[in-house]
Amino acid sequence: MDAEDVAVHLVTDLAAAPGWVEMSREYLAHAVAVHAAATGQSVDAEGQLRQTVDHIERFLGPDGRFVAATHPERGLLGMVLLHRLANGKGEVKRLYVSPAARRLGLARRLMALLEAEARAMGCSALYLDTSAGLREAVAFYRTLGFEDAPFDPASVQDPEVAKHMVVMEKPL
Repeated sequence: MDAEDVAVHLVTDLAAAPGWVEMSREYLAHAVAVHAAATGQSVDAEGQLRQTVDHIERFLGPDGRFVAATHPERGLLGMVLLHRLANGKGEVKRLYVSPAARRLGLARRLMALLEAEARAMGCSALYLDTSAGLREAVAFYRTLGFEDAPFDPASVQDPEVAKHMVVMEKPL
């Protein structure tokens, strides 16, 4: 598979991203397992998934974005979500690229489009949290210009979970 064959685009209708729930489940199962191994803290992956599914409209409306990477034959290969917090920051959620599509630069392309959309929405910064156990993710975000930041109470993240997360921010 070549990176040129993969389209990175906004999703405004979930029909354009079949498989997004399954991809979210795959991401959360991995992230929660790594988080538990690194911190000893147990997080309910299915509960996190339900929260995303139940509130997916926040990523599709005027204060959110859903960015997908799709291949004409292989379908959904990656995704990332954004929603604007009450304080004007854009919170990044659920960046994931299927293992079969890694090392093609898709995460960087997903984040580039997400950042452009956040700027167009008037967000002052991008904000995210990730498990300290996801060392590759932390290193990747640093290459994009993210720096350590304090927990933002405007975030949708559970503050008890956030105590064990790496919180990062990038001014826009």
